[in-house]
Amino acid sequence: MTSVPSTKTPQSVEAHVEFATRVYLGALVALFITLLLTNIGDIARFFEFIWIFGPIGVFGAIIASSTGTGGGVVFVPAFNTLSGASEMGAIPMELAIDPIKTIGISFLIQCFGMSVGASVWIRRFYGGGQTGPREKIDGHSFLFIIFTLLATTLPALLVTQFALFSNVDGRGLLVAFKWFSLTLGVVLLIFTWAFKRVKPYRFHPERLDYYWLLGLGAIGGVITAFFSVGVGELVAVYLILRKFPTPSAIAIAVIISVVTVIFGVGYHIANNNIIWPVALTAIPGAMIGGFVARYFAIWLGPLWLKTFASLWIILSSAFLIVGPYLGLISK
Repeated sequence: MTSVPSTKTPQSVEAHVEFATRVYLGALVALFITLLLTNIGDIARFFEFIWIFGPIGVFGAIIASSTGTGGGVVFVPAFNTLSGASEMGAIPMELAIDPIKTIGISFLIQCFGMSVGASVWIRRFYGGGQTGPREKIDGHSFLFIIFTLLATTLPALLVTQFALFSNVDGRGLLVAFKWFSLTLGVVLLIFTWAFKRVKPYRFHPERLDYYWLLGLGAIGGVITAFFSVGVGELVAVYLILRKFPTPSAIAIAVIISVVTVIFGVGYHIANNNIIWPVALTAIPGAMIGGFVARYFAIWLGPLWLKTFASLWIILSSAFLIVGPYLGLISK
């Protein structure tokens, strides 16, 4: 059993963390404003059809940044519904979102929403926020876990995107996403309640953990390249099963996810997989959701937070699977 680490972060570190997150968030807002002004005409033209993605962005970011589950589990069903509406003539065809564009837009929105969420988690743990003695791991272990994951996640992501993604059938990709998400949700729900009475007691990774994290990073990078989600889910589940504190597991999953989508979004921008009016309508909501996600996570508590995430993944996946047969969304 590992001893509980001190929760006190040196004031000099807190000051640097606070400054760095403020600068990063300021740059993020400036980038969004620039993109918004560049596309303001198209946003105004289609706003009556796409305004709903503002609230969807809030909800998606709350799910993503409070559970470590990528926002794609919210955005993909929503975008698929929009695509079906365009095929039925209810909205302009310029807003038709095929499965490939769905992944690209999800990447972009998560870059903003989960960036805010990651910054909030980091500031809470290492920027002067209040944490309990069993909520966080020490800063060195935190960084070692993150860099271990990124060492394999990013190469796997980029190789998959540039070598394999262009050859993927969009419809097949959507089908695979449905069943991947459903399986993930069921597994997470089972393990959540099977281990609900086990208290976190591991605060430092062992050598075996690093080997597992390298493997999970590679697998997660491939999955994220195809679905815009994956690595965060795998990391969160693994760390929770290994009895690391749930808040730390979620924070690491959110950080890994946002770094991954930032490195991967360039591929989709270069290949015109972004429908900018839709993405830019969702981004402000995603940034708001990323900010309030931590408070939502604290309010729910670890057990119900994991249960909520599991049920959302299961229900959204079931909607994607059953919806076409009920005429709710396109096949």
